[in-house]
Amino acid sequence: MNAALSGIQTRRKNAEITVSLLPVMAARWLVPRLSRFTARFPHINLHIKTGQALANFKSDGVDIAIRFGTGDWKGLRAIKLLDEEFFPVCSPASTRPLAKGSRRDAGTAAADRPQPVVARLVQSVGVKLDRDIAGTSFTDTNALMEAAVMGQGIALGRRSFSQSDILAGKLVRLSEHSLRVAYRHYAVYPIASESNPALVAFRDWLVEEASRA
Repeated sequence: MNAALSGIQTRRKNAEITVSLLPVMAARWLVPRLSRFTARFPHINLHIKTGQALANFKSDGVDIAIRFGTGDWKGLRAIKLLDEEFFPVCSPASTRPLAKGSRRDAGTAAADRPQPVVARLVQSVGVKLDRDIAGTSFTDTNALMEAAVMGQGIALGRRSFSQSDILAGKLVRLSEHSLRVAYRHYAVYPIASESNPALVAFRDWLVEEASRA
């Protein structure tokens, strides 16, 4: 890493890295941390490309991606960043009527996981649902989390992108119970790209930030 950083610091011309990741990971995990990266590496310009589809490193102009999966992508280097777990979250105000054993409808359904998972996690806290989870649902996870922050229901949060809102007091976990999964978040890039000092510097910074989390 030191050699890579030296190469970046002595280079006069700015370097550019295109990063691909899910919109919710960009908004709730990467962007809040970017000021630390730009302060350390002012000569590396990042182009953030968000979307649901996996980046094609040959045709999409992407240098490095943050992916959620098993870490087994043929021909690519995958460096583990974050483990993942799921748990129900809501705004602090929404917890007031949720005494142990109370009954409540879940007004916000999870965007990207089957509803039975949400119901099982919610019921593990002692909250009895009067009916199946209903109300507004979202195809975009970032919109789902914002709805939960605004007090519009219970959401199935992920540790990776819910933790910042929890620490800021915008969300609370309904329980310490969680659902751990085998998938993890990885920094992924073509093996040949390790000759690019700017990419290596960004990769190592991602690993450092993940260790903070």
